[in-house]
Amino acid sequence: MRFGLPWRRASPAADQSSAERATTFESLGDNCEFGLVQRYCGAEPLGLFRFSSVTSEALIAALDTDFQHYGGADDTEILVAETGRLYVRSRRYGFAYNTSDFVETTAPASIHRREVAKIAYLKRRLLEDLAEGAKIFIRKGDSDLQAETLAEAIRRHGPATLLHVRDGASTRRVAWRNGHLEGWVRRFAPYETAYAIDLESWVDLMVEADRLVRGRSGPHPVRPLPNLLARRSGRAVVHVVGDSEIGTSVFGARQRTDRLDANAVHVFSVWVWIPSGFRGTRVGAAIGHFRLGWRDADLEARECWQRVWVAARIPATYRDLMMGLVVEGPVGDRLWSAGPRLEAAPLPGPAPQPWAMTMGLGPGL
Repeated sequence: MRFGLPWRRASPAADQSSAERATTFESLGDNCEFGLVQRYCGAEPLGLFRFSSVTSEALIAALDTDFQHYGGADDTEILVAETGRLYVRSRRYGFAYNTSDFVETTAPASIHRREVAKIAYLKRRLLEDLAEGAKIFIRKGDSDLQAETLAEAIRRHGPATLLHVRDGASTRRVAWRNGHLEGWVRRFAPYETAYAIDLESWVDLMVEADRLVRGRSGPHPVRPLPNLLARRSGRAVVHVVGDSEIGTSVFGARQRTDRLDANAVHVFSVWVWIPSGFRGTRVGAAIGHFRLGWRDADLEARECWQRVWVAARIPATYRDLMMGLVVEGPVGDRLWSAGPRLEAAPLPGPAPQPWAMTMGLGPGL
C-alpha cells in the first residue's frame, strides 16, 4: 500500500539548492551528524533514524524483519538522561534518540503513546522509500564488511542506494564499490560534539553522489548571490585586540535583519589576513549569538588571505544583529579583514580574494 505523503515532490532540478538536495538523502543512523548536516543546509525532513544512535548489526537485523519488532508498546521505553532530557530507547535493538521533552515538565509515561505512533509511521515511510528507490541512504563509520552486508539488506527491499561514508583523505569523493557507493568527507564530527560538522565536505559529497546515482551532468557554475549587507567596506581594514573581560573581541557592525527571510539560512563571510606574529587562539565569524555551520580561520596559515564564515537562521523577532569577526587573543594583537558578505545560503558563494591589502584604510566592517 502506498501512503499519500503531502510533501512528496518530484526530483529537484539540476540547479537544486542545498536544502532541496539534502532532502533526497536519508540517514540510517550511527549518530545524528548527517541529520544536522540536513539542518545546516536548511532542510528538516522526517526520518526514522535521522537523529538516532544505531549500530550496524541491529539495523541489519531490523531490516531483515521489516522492523516488525521495533517500536511497539512493549519495545519502546522512555528514559531520563543525565541532563533531564527524555529519550526513547528500543529494548530489543538499542536504537535511541532524544525527544524535546524534559522530566521537569513532562511525565515519561505521557509521551509513550506519542512516540510509539511516531515510530510506526516512520517505519512505514522508510520501507516505502526503500521500495521506491529514489533516495540515497547514508551510513557512516562502518567497516567494509558491515557496509556490504547492509547494502544487501537494503537491496532486499528495493533499488535504493546505500552511500557508505568514511573520513580521511581520498583521491575521489564518491565511487561505486560492490553494489553500493563509498564516499569520503575530510573528517567526522566528534561524537561528543556532533554539531562541529565539516559542512563543505558533506555538501560536496552529496553533489557527487547525486551526480553518480541520478545521472546529472557535472557541476553547474555557481550563481553569484547578492550581498545583503547594508553597511560594508571594499577595503582591507586593521583590527587591534583590546582588553576584554571575557577574553573575546568582536569587530563588526549591526546589520538590519528584519527584512530577511526567517525561514532561510543566511551565511556571513569575510576574508582575514593573520600576520606571523599573531598570538590569538581563535578567529571566526559571528551573526549575533546564532550559529549552524561555520568555519574558523586556520591559525597555521599566516601571511595569506583565508575566508571565515558562519551560517544561521535569524529569527523574525530580531530587527538587527551584530555581524563581524570574533577574535580570541591577547591585547595588542592585530589582523586584517576585507570583503564581508551576507548571503541567503548555508555556505558562502564565490567571492574574489582581496588582490592587495590597503592596510588600515576604510571604516571597518
